[in-house]
Amino acid sequence: MLTRLIGYILFIPFIAFYSYVLGPALKLVLVPGGMMLFFFILGPDEFSKHWQKAFSNTQNGCKDMAVKQGN
Repeated sequence: MLTRLIGYILFIPFIAFYSYVLGPALKLVLVPGGMMLFFFILGPDEFSKHWQKAFSNTQNGCKDMAVKQGN
């Protein structure tokens, strides 16, 4: 019973810290770092081509899909 209580006392603040402090801080560092890694691997021309293609598909992707209606 005491070990479970100590576990909750240690676990709950860690989850709150990770969710609200560490998680967003890691996203601020890791997402741009990953994009720069892709930039260095692909090169500027290929990276910009894939970047533009990714955003053009997300904006027009829902308009191009036909919705099937069942009978």
